[in-house]
Amino acid sequence: MADKRRKPRIRKRLRVLYGPQIPSKIGFTSDISETGLCVQTFLVYPPGSILLLELHLDERHVMRLEGRVHWARKVPPNLLRKVKYAGMGIKILNFLGSPQPYIDLCSPSVPTGQP
Repeated sequence: MADKRRKPRIRKRLRVLYGPQIPSKIGFTSDISETGLCVQTFLVYPPGSILLLELHLDERHVMRLEGRVHWARKVPPNLLRKVKYAGMGIKILNFLGSPQPYIDLCSPSVPTGQP
């Protein structure tokens, strides 16, 4: 099956809190893009669900956003790291604050020392 994504995905593992009203469930991203992210978790919501998410960019910075579950694949906790695309694919609907830190994460790294 061909990859239909328009924005490139970047492999990135970030801690994520998520939930429909209060972000209280825990997961980790496996990849991110400017328009969406994949959350590895065994507690999934059905496609179409609107979730609030908190991405922990580092120890001090938390990015808050709203997203819609695009796909969900529930797997047992012991298989979570072995199954590709286990968890949920989230389409970003709205950033609750400045989107720039997240967009910066999604940009390809420029090697240092290059003219």
